Amino acid sequence: MSQFRRDIVTGDWVIIAQERSGRPYHYGDKADKNKCPFCPGNEYFTPNEIMRISNESEWELRVVPNKFPVVCIEDGTIDDHTLFYSMCQATGTHEIVIETPSHHQALHHLPKDKIFNVFSVFKQRFVELSKREDIKYVQIFKNNGKNGGASIPHAHSQIVALPFIPPRIEREMEGARQYFERENRCIFCAIIEKELECQERLLCKNDAFVAVSYFAPRFPYETWIIPLKHQQVFSLADDDILYALADAFKNVMDMMLKTLGEFPYNIVLHTAPYGFSDKYYHWHIELIPRVAYHAGFELATGSCVNDISPEEVAQKLKKK
Repeated sequence: MSQFRRDIVTGDWVIIAQERSGRPYHYGDKADKNKCPFCPGNEYFTPNEIMRISNESEWELRVVPNKFPVVCIEDGTIDDHTLFYSMCQATGTHEIVIETPSHHQALHHLPKDKIFNVFSVFKQRFVELSKREDIKYVQIFKNNGKNGGASIPHAHSQIVALPFIPPRIEREMEGARQYFERENRCIFCAIIEKELECQERLLCKNDAFVAVSYFAPRFPYETWIIPLKHQQVFSLADDDILYALADAFKNVMDMMLKTLGEFPYNIVLHTAPYGFSDKYYHWHIELIPRVAYHAGFELATGSCVNDISPEEVAQKLKKK
């Protein structure tokens, strides 16, 4: 059973998930593609599916419980018997979205309608899981490639429903709240206005989204894809917005692939919790290429060092 443990110094929760050490690793020369648990014909390798999208001949997308979850459905109670450290069972749910039946086709190479299907399923699962009384936040993310943290190369994303709001989201929401109280407007809407005005970091724009090389990146080539329309929560996005998101993601990835070639990356969805009604937050997607690594200085200080500016990134990507 996984555990939440509270850092007694910072107050942050960390997760101890020892069972995940046994999850399969399918990179390297010895990887047997015939045993990929996400390929058609190998459905018995996964727990019973939660949902699927199918055509007349085969499934196109499946959602299954993670066989090696970070969190599990249990009743977690805080254990303070040590009078010093706090811990409890790591409760929640952990799901896998298998994005395509094709073992070799990455999300960014799928046609836009298939990418839309993935984002649409994200929304469906976000809403369904958020309705549980024990869930405070649903985190959606994707690890692509070995250096992006994926253990299986077959294209998939993950959804983790948590009984708390993650610390990074809390800090982001607090910063947005403080800005709103000072300026009486959403800070993300202000970012959009500034980036459209100066154009220095603007990568692309469609009817519903702007993609920018983020002004203060933690990683080189870090890109934010932000809805033009103010929406606090991802669940407010209708089908037109989700299709526009697929279009923006596809355009950004095409730009990066021309410059970087195939590269590992992470995608993370930042959203206010389901049902959140205050106007100061604005959901968005963060795309983080893993083309550089954090080392001692970053680990020691929490301050990130980049060897390329977001302005230069935008210039390079738009030249291709």
